[in-house]
This record gives sequence, structure tokens and C-alpha cells, in this order.
Amino acid sequence: MFKRSQGALLRQFSRSYITPSLDHLTQGSPLAGLFSSRGLQNAWFDRADLYTNKLNKFTNQSEETPLETLIYENAQSGVKRHVVNYASLLFNLRFALSCLRGCSQPLPNSNDYDSSELLNTPDLSLKYSNEPLSNGNNALHNAIVSSFGSVVEFRSLLLNSNAAISGDGFTWLVARRSSNSDTDTQIVFDKLFILNTYNAGTPFNFNHSGHLNDLKLQYSKNAPQLENIPEESTFSMSKSVEEAKQTEAYKKVSYIPLLAIDASPKAWLHDYGIFGKQRYLDRVWESIEWNVVESRLPKQAVSYGLF
Repeated sequence: MFKRSQGALLRQFSRSYITPSLDHLTQGSPLAGLFSSRGLQNAWFDRADLYTNKLNKFTNQSEETPLETLIYENAQSGVKRHVVNYASLLFNLRFALSCLRGCSQPLPNSNDYDSSELLNTPDLSLKYSNEPLSNGNNALHNAIVSSFGSVVEFRSLLLNSNAAISGDGFTWLVARRSSNSDTDTQIVFDKLFILNTYNAGTPFNFNHSGHLNDLKLQYSKNAPQLENIPEESTFSMSKSVEEAKQTEAYKKVSYIPLLAIDASPKAWLHDYGIFGKQRYLDRVWESIEWNVVESRLPKQAVSYGLF
């Protein structure tokens, strides 16, 4: 994922990111049943090139740093926010497209979808094609049923969460990892969750701890000083409560991404038109490669229903 260049005078090596590639995606070709060749160019190739070029503009790497590490190491740095943003965008996009393998449906045509799509009755089917169990992914199926009640409820929540995103963002299926010991090295999870991130947000929570304090500090620098009200008496109790919540909520919990769905109009507008997002999401479901999703699933911990 890196290329190396040598300065003519200083003879120092530097590395820069190159646009990532996915073996199942070919430039100039469609992704069967989901994207036309132009649609795939918009959804993946153009954006991957843009994010990579922007990332290189703000980084000067001397070591080969994975995107996840780049995000983690700079997550709480205000001056590195551009690095985090473009590394996150590139990571999210690559992750989302890595889960899709296309389907047997005919390629979409944006002219087929008009404003009547907004009046369609929701599909109330109790079984869908391309469910994890029908592909032999028993472990993933059991985890979904345990966490969401049924595959139908899971599908509805997953796609409706994405439909609710107006603009750029991603909907994620994540596994919650709770470590009961600082020496616990086995990766296990207790429950699956669906969450939305917006713009360059990530499903990772390593930058959440202490974030409220950072926001309060920034606000206090910009806000006018309150008169006749001692700051210590005003914030002492709320500060202690916030610190306790942050410490307990985040110190031993992490989220492992399993699946991501791109909500950006850049992904679906060309092939599905302005009224076709729901059709796009239906095709995404048909195109998910559940083997890839299940391969990211850690071992499930013993559950006593205390969530």
C-alpha cells in the first residue's frame, strides 16, 4: 500500500500511500447486479484515488503504517485531524467494498426509479435471499439471532439505519468486546450492534474517552467568563460524574467491525437515481459476501443475558 521515493539531494527515503486495490473489483467493469462500470468508478475507484492523494498531502511517512494505526495514533490530535479524516475515509470505503461480491440481479437503471418509490409499502417478508444461514454461515447466523432476535429484524434495522443517513456516512455491524481483565488476551465478544457513523467517523471508540473534557476545555477558552460564579463550584460535581462515566464506559470496551454499508450518494446516485436509495440497499443485501463477514467474527463469550 506504499510507494517509496528518494530525494535527489538528501537521499532520504520516504513512503507514501498508493491507492488500495480489491481483487474482485476491476476498473472499467461493473460489479454484477449492484453497480454499472460507471457506478463502480464513482463508488470506489474515484473516491479511493481522491482519499489516497489527500492522505499523502498531509502525511510524510518514513515507516509503513497501516491505516488503522494511523487513525489510532492521531485520533486525539487537533493538528492531525486531516490525517485522521482521510485515513478514516479510505479505511471505511475499502472495508465496505470488501464485503460485497455482487449478485445475480440485472444491473440497475436509474430511469426505472421515480418518486413513486417513496410510496412503496415496506417489504414484510419473513425470509430473504442471501441470508447468512443459506450460505452456511451458522456462527454468524446464531450471533445475529442472539443479538437482534431474528434475521428479519437484523436486516430491517441494518438497512433502515443506512436509509436514515442523509449525506455521507456508513452503517456498521460491530461486535462488542468487553475485557474483564487487563491480562485477557483472547478476543471474544458478547453481543453484536448496528451503528451509524457520519462523514469521516469510524466505528472505533479509542478516541471517545476524555472527549467531553476536551470539548469543555475548548468551550471554556472561547466562551466569555461567567461573572460572580466560581467555576470550581459550578463544574466540580458534573466533572466528577463525567469522568466516572467516561472511565467506566470506555476503558475496557472496544468494537470490532464486521460489515459496513456505504450511505453516500456517490455510491448509488448514478445507478439508482435520486429516488432509488432503498433499491440500492436491497441490492447491497443481495451482494453481501457473508463468508468475509463471518471471518471477522471473534469467538462469542458465555452470555447470561445481561446486556
